[in-house]
Amino acid sequence: MTERAGGAREGWELLALSASTEAALDAATARLAAELEAGGESLSEAARTLRAAPDLPFRRILVARDRDDALAALRARDPRRVLTAREVGEGRPVAYLFPGLGEQYAGMGRGLYRSEPVFREEIDRCAAILQPLLGADLRDLLFPPEAPAPAPAAPAGTGFDLRRMLGRDGGSAAGDPATERLNRTEYAQPAVFALEYALFRLLGEWGLRPRAVIGHSLGEYAAATVAGVFPVDDALALVAERARLISELPAGAMLGLPFSEAEARPYLGAELSVGAVNSPTTCVASGPTAAVAELEARLVAEGQVARRLATTHAFHSRMMEAIVPRFRERLSGIRMSPPQVPVVSNVTGTWLRPEEAVDPEYWVRHLCRPVRFADGVLELAHDPDTVLVEVGPGQTLGGFARQSGLNRQVVLPSVRYRYDRQSDEAFLLSTLGRLWLTGAPVEWSGTEAPAPA
Repeated sequence: MTERAGGAREGWELLALSASTEAALDAATARLAAELEAGGESLSEAARTLRAAPDLPFRRILVARDRDDALAALRARDPRRVLTAREVGEGRPVAYLFPGLGEQYAGMGRGLYRSEPVFREEIDRCAAILQPLLGADLRDLLFPPEAPAPAPAAPAGTGFDLRRMLGRDGGSAAGDPATERLNRTEYAQPAVFALEYALFRLLGEWGLRPRAVIGHSLGEYAAATVAGVFPVDDALALVAERARLISELPAGAMLGLPFSEAEARPYLGAELSVGAVNSPTTCVASGPTAAVAELEARLVAEGQVARRLATTHAFHSRMMEAIVPRFRERLSGIRMSPPQVPVVSNVTGTWLRPEEAVDPEYWVRHLCRPVRFADGVLELAHDPDTVLVEVGPGQTLGGFARQSGLNRQVVLPSVRYRYDRQSDEAFLLSTLGRLWLTGAPVEWSGTEAPAPA
């Protein structure tokens, strides 16, 4: 692998304007466009000047690649890119959602690894810890040279590469060899954990501190780690061992169902388990592949919509019980501390108690019992001002949150979809800007683009 050295953010800048009134904000926008057109400051200098100004209640953002791109967007007031918020308050709380498996792809976060030193340092640190445990370099799994090259970068907020999404670019929409390798259980779980932890550290550099955290399945290990339950080196070793043990189990399958948990249970029979309750109207059946295929055929015959999940094993089912003794033994050697940030539990669907967090038996139950995400995410709804940020690949958890009734909450992603034509840097800067528009605190000094290497 060759991608070790860091570089600049390929020109992407977040322009953040604020003013005391809407008229003053419009005037400031016009002045910025005029200054860019006159060629006085560079785009990076203009962005730095704006970030040095006080944060006022009328706000506007734009993520742009260069002067011409910024000027065109400002002149057109493109609503997909030039975003405005009025009468913004200060100190809005943020909660993090950490996904599990299902949305990962080879190349995810590649742009952040190239351009963001904090993100790169954390991925390198995780790679060094995981190397002897995986027998592979994490960076070769995440950023392999054979991964599909990204489409030409599009302006922030503009569209998908539909040809690649539909497999009409000569590749396969179902996957590529690099992603298929990454999707192996023993690699996917440590890789997703490391990506999420590195994102957490980068967001922290930018001033964001979560008021609470929740994960989904594997994501609860990331949530617990950022909350202080596990030291990161112990968490990496535990996640790697958990994944290795699961990879040795017989293959299984999982099926997304358009039912509540109560509606689903009569369909499950003796072999299948409820693996996850994701919203009041959706859950997941988990178990042996043949039993899942039989249920899928039955539902199709009934005209129901059921979706097979992209997984090789029956997570959170009775099939996990075979590895419990070895997993319990591994847990006995792990240092655990009470959480310093409130964590919502997948096992109970409510706040994780300090005594649970440090109890190995809790994590054994977490391995085998259903993921009660629908109940858990509702705990975050008690404060409707809380902004939810999905810290990891995909936007599935945000969708589950909305299905669970969190329609008043702002829900933002951090990692672009595989087929999104935006760069990783532009996508995350746009999320940062949108957080600032909500009133979440941002430390602009941490966002300064690094100089070219």
